Amino acid sequence: MKKVMKSPLQFNKQYRQVVGSVFYRLFRLFLLVAVGYTIISPLLQVISNSLKSGADFTDSSVSWIPTSLYWENFSDAFRLMKYPQALLRTMLVPILSGLFEVVSCGVAAYSFARFKYPERNLMYVLLILMILVPVRITLLPSYVNYRYFDFFGLSKLLGKVVGKDLTLNLIDTPFTFYLPSFFGVGYQSGLFVLIYIQFLKGIPKELEEAAWIDGAGPVKTFAQIIVPSSGVAILTVSILSVIWHWNEYYLSGLYFKNPDKYPLAVAMDRLVATVDLNHNIPSPVGTMMAGCLMFILPLLVFYLIVQKNFIKSIDRVGIVG
Repeated sequence: MKKVMKSPLQFNKQYRQVVGSVFYRLFRLFLLVAVGYTIISPLLQVISNSLKSGADFTDSSVSWIPTSLYWENFSDAFRLMKYPQALLRTMLVPILSGLFEVVSCGVAAYSFARFKYPERNLMYVLLILMILVPVRITLLPSYVNYRYFDFFGLSKLLGKVVGKDLTLNLIDTPFTFYLPSFFGVGYQSGLFVLIYIQFLKGIPKELEEAAWIDGAGPVKTFAQIIVPSSGVAILTVSILSVIWHWNEYYLSGLYFKNPDKYPLAVAMDRLVATVDLNHNIPSPVGTMMAGCLMFILPLLVFYLIVQKNFIKSIDRVGIVG
C-alpha cells in the first residue's frame, strides 16, 4: 500500500493546532499557578511569620524562611487567647446558633416557595430588607431589646402587678444569638432563606401532591419529602452559616462583656490589643500570626472535609458572584 503524503497545507494546519494546544496548556498552567499563589501566599506568609522570633523580624536578610523555628509564639497565643475555653464557647454559641438557622430558614423558605397567603409579598419585602440593611444600623435597638427583654410586654404588665421590674437582661448570655437564629432572623438569615427558596423551586410539586393524597399534612410533607430532597441546599447553608458565625466578632464583642465568655473571634481580636500592651512578649508579630493560624485552622480542616460536596452544591442551588 502506498503511504498517503500530507499536503503542505494540511501539515501547516496540524502544526498550528499542536502549537496552539501547547501554548494554551502553558497559559492555563501559568494562570492557575498565578491565581493559586495569589490565594495561598497570604496563608504561607502567616505560617512563616508565626514561626519567626523577634530577632527574625528585625533582620532584613530573613524573608520567608526563619533562622530557627520559634514555637513559643503558639504557646503565647494559646495562653493569651485562652484557646480551649474560647474554642468551646465558639462551638456552643455561634456555631450552635448557625445550626439553628439552618433549620429555621428552611422552614421559612418552604412557606415562601410553596404557600400563598395575603401577607406573603410584605414578608418577602421584609426578607429583602434583612439582606440590604446592614447589621450595624440595628445594633442599638437590638442591644436595648436584649438588655430589657420583655416578651410582648408581659414582663412589664406582671411587674406592675407585683410592684417589681421583671424584664430580663439577656446581655452576656447565649440567648442573644439563640433567639434570633431560632426564629429565622439571625445573622445572614435573609440570604440563607433565599438560597433555600432558589433550591425548593426546583423540586417537583408532584412529590408533595402525592404525599397530600396519602394524607400527609404540611409538617409531615416537609419532614419526609422536602428535607430528604434538600440535602444539597442544607449542606450549602450549613457551611456558609458555620463559616460566617465562626468569623463574626462584632456582635459577639457587643453582647458579651465578660472576657471569660468571649468566643474565638473576639479572643483573636483582643489578642492584637493584648500583644500591643504587653511588652513582655518576645515576638509580638509572630504571636499575632500564630493566633491567626490557630483561629483559621479548624475552618481549614472543616472545609477540606466537605469541600468536594460543597463545590457540587454550588452548581445545584444557583449561587453566583
